[in-house]
Amino acid sequence: MSTLNQALLKDSSFWEGKGALLPKYDREKLPVTAICFSMGRMGFGHFADIMQDLLECGAASGVIAGVETFSRAYYDSLKASDMLVTQIIYGNKKGEATPKIQGAITRALFLEETTESEDWQELLSYARDERVQFATINAPEIVYGMTYSGGDFATPTAPKVIADMENGTYTSDPGKWARFLLERYNAGLKFAVVSCTNFSRNGFFTGAVLRTMARAWEEKGYAPKGFLAYLSDPSQVGFPNTMIDRIAVSPDDVVRARMAEMDLESSVVVTEENRYWAIEDVFPGGRPAFDRAKGVFMCPNFADVKKYEDMKLRVLNMSHTTFASLGVLLGNRGAYGIYKCMQDKTLVDIITKIMDIVRGVIERPAAIDPADFIADTFDRLNNPNIPDDPMRIALNASTKITPRLMETYWEARERGVCPCKLSVILKPVAGFLRYCAGVDDAGVEYKLEDDPIRDTLVACGEAAKSGVKAEEAFRPLLSNASVFGRDLYTEPEVLSELCRLTDAMFAGPGAVRAAIDA
Repeated sequence: MSTLNQALLKDSSFWEGKGALLPKYDREKLPVTAICFSMGRMGFGHFADIMQDLLECGAASGVIAGVETFSRAYYDSLKASDMLVTQIIYGNKKGEATPKIQGAITRALFLEETTESEDWQELLSYARDERVQFATINAPEIVYGMTYSGGDFATPTAPKVIADMENGTYTSDPGKWARFLLERYNAGLKFAVVSCTNFSRNGFFTGAVLRTMARAWEEKGYAPKGFLAYLSDPSQVGFPNTMIDRIAVSPDDVVRARMAEMDLESSVVVTEENRYWAIEDVFPGGRPAFDRAKGVFMCPNFADVKKYEDMKLRVLNMSHTTFASLGVLLGNRGAYGIYKCMQDKTLVDIITKIMDIVRGVIERPAAIDPADFIADTFDRLNNPNIPDDPMRIALNASTKITPRLMETYWEARERGVCPCKLSVILKPVAGFLRYCAGVDDAGVEYKLEDDPIRDTLVACGEAAKSGVKAEEAFRPLLSNASVFGRDLYTEPEVLSELCRLTDAMFAGPGAVRAAIDA
């Protein structure tokens, strides 16, 4: 097969009849104006895709330098392809797909633990370049290495992060981000750091993480006085909160066969057509006209972003988490598992009823009617082309129960919604507890995905499998307000109903199906 690179991109005869969307700008001549830390699937399939659209309509003036810190092999593969990636965009009709060559990332940098390498020096040169306006962070939440409960600072938890704070080193990703910003500070330039990680208040969290690093470095003499004040001044450095939304997954055999038909070999990201990005407009160093790209909404403040965030978390992500608990238990694991869940009338009925409750409690975002987003969500989930696995969503499951399910429950109850109507929300919550057992409704075992409290999940699941009733077996979870939004032992009615559903799901083979059908 032909390797995708700049020379092949310029070979018009190769692309004849392939129906591929090619970059319509000169990627070799444009300057770097943005940095993409952790340039994985969402880096290419969301942020770089938006930037490519902006470049093609004249709304952006530069390209992106991508940063990798994890996989040297991935970095080498990107370099071999001149940082070109094939995006397969799937429509909702079976087999409907459009290949799109992503070219907005033109430089790839691999950062080791010291700043002596050429790639590190190139990154630091961008920190000193006033044309570079902002950076995005596309890493999973665990990479931040800290926990956050509000305020200006975060609590370090990861050993590498703690070591970087103590020693002024850059072994962790936050250490590398901080080193870049220290160079920016020394150059006297403004900037914005845009978290594209999928969790609430991501801008506040990112700012707190970097200020925590800066405070430690200042105190120990690794950074000059003034660095912390620089990161604390929104007129100097912005940390926009964002809501990011696009399903982007790894290729499967169907996608690989499609690439073979095109005689094309490259890194591949598989996405849906839909793409949303709500961004708090805090860019002291300037920005492209983001809102000229489809699905991008500039917001004046976090309160505006949160309306989009709540809608997405409680509609789309709620559905995903329902499928990651109940769908997994019903055997819908592996590629196309989400689509299989959508063929289950009971599961669809559950998410439909929860969405009806959601509409009564969330505030309407400025640019999207929640009713339209709900209709759009059903189309997206029912896409037969996306090889999405519910187990992917089960990753860090304990952190998702409150924002995706229980916040709706608590707010709806405060608004006077009858508990009998709210009981449907507790079905996927009970499914999460039943998921901890590591065995599905047919008796087939599976491995629990990684989770900040995975050991607790496993221990509780083992206790429940041994015959201990849910109220006692899951006590460490049920009493944990960070999992459910409240200590459920202070909410006896909710505790009783949740434990009733959970115990029913542990009754034996077929018990999960019987419990959700009831």
